[in-house]
Amino acid sequence: MPVFDPLNSNYSSRLFPAIGTKLYLNSELADVHFVFGANDDYERVSAHKMLLMAASDVFATMFNGTWKEKDEVEITDASVAVFKEFLQFFYFDQVKLTMENVTAVMNLGEKYNVAECLTVCSKFLKNNLNDENVCRDYGLAILLNQWSLKKACEVFIGSNIKTVFKSTGFLTCDQQMLAQILQLDWMLCSEVELFEACMSWVRMSSKKDVLSKRMMRAHLGDLFHEIRFGSMLFQEFSSLIPSYGQFFNASEYGTIIQMIADDEFEATSFNGNREKRCNSYPWIEEDEVRCNRLLSRYKLNKPYFLKNLETTKFSTNEPLLLSDFTLDRIYEYAGQKYYYCEDVLTEITIVEVSSFDGSHKEVEKFNGMANINNSSVTNVEIPKPILIKPGFMYEIRLQQNPPENCAIGLILKSKVQVGDGITIQFHDDALMPRDTTPTGLIYKLRFYRIED
Repeated sequence: MPVFDPLNSNYSSRLFPAIGTKLYLNSELADVHFVFGANDDYERVSAHKMLLMAASDVFATMFNGTWKEKDEVEITDASVAVFKEFLQFFYFDQVKLTMENVTAVMNLGEKYNVAECLTVCSKFLKNNLNDENVCRDYGLAILLNQWSLKKACEVFIGSNIKTVFKSTGFLTCDQQMLAQILQLDWMLCSEVELFEACMSWVRMSSKKDVLSKRMMRAHLGDLFHEIRFGSMLFQEFSSLIPSYGQFFNASEYGTIIQMIADDEFEATSFNGNREKRCNSYPWIEEDEVRCNRLLSRYKLNKPYFLKNLETTKFSTNEPLLLSDFTLDRIYEYAGQKYYYCEDVLTEITIVEVSSFDGSHKEVEKFNGMANINNSSVTNVEIPKPILIKPGFMYEIRLQQNPPENCAIGLILKSKVQVGDGITIQFHDDALMPRDTTPTGLIYKLRFYRIED
């Protein structure tokens, strides 16, 4: 059921599509060759200066200067395979990226200042973030000034922080990356959990299971003071004392207690931010994206009768944050007419489904209750918006016990274009006949777009 293959994806690159296929790696008309290796063990990759110069000011300067009369350029910082992938950006309408080559290709895009390469690689990485690679990609985004990817990484880390904390990618990241994470304002965890994660990071960095104050300070350095102890409750801070009490000196104990007790107290040695990270939000109203599935409010002559389990399945081509959705009114259908219907209590579960490896793994993202009625639509707000990632199916499951002949009659769209280039694809319930008109209870979803 994969709706998007993250390991074999084509992205549009609109540089010279008409002649690219004929010229790519063709030595017949080539006027420059990139050389890999030395002596008898080398390989030459053919290219065309005019195409390279048109898309890269670095190549333009290079071939108008030192290399103007030369036809060979030695490459020592990239493999032949990666460089060939990079050259696609100059020749083809589409380029093929994989998780194995995208970082190296992106570094070449930065070196030769090929904006299209950086944009496409950044989008590829943004659409394929997971617990293990997000810290690496976050560092790459910062290094290469790719702020859209940086924001996507921050939202992913914040919304999946508890699983990120357990990942090898986090536990083996360098101190600079840990510093970036500690600066994040939005994370769905408590400060105690963040402190514990830092201790796990120190254990991995030091390769010691039992920590000492000297060891902890040696690895964390000033980052120890970036933990927001002032945002903790007394009970939360006291829960750390049995295991980590020896890590604090008397002055630090006094400062932390004052920070917790007195909102006006200004600490000089610790981060004075008292706002809980789970209460800060990384989006603004201007980022709002509304997905309205409604094709017609004209009620079907052949109504759709509510089942005990209703499932709305959807996927997206860009990462989004799902904040709420709307359920339509319900009716009793009798004598070819729609009548008043009693309220129906509904349990709502949202799950993320991945089936790339055949395991059909499900992760529950939300569980709550709603009362569906006849008098008005029902809006369900998600307290902590859910990160919707490309490459996954999301299912909103509605479990209820509807009365006999409880029906809905909306006609809905199977695909909705929202914003610039964003597509929300809805997938029919496998139990529904293929010729069934798309319908259901959920007709509107609201997202926040992850932007710069």
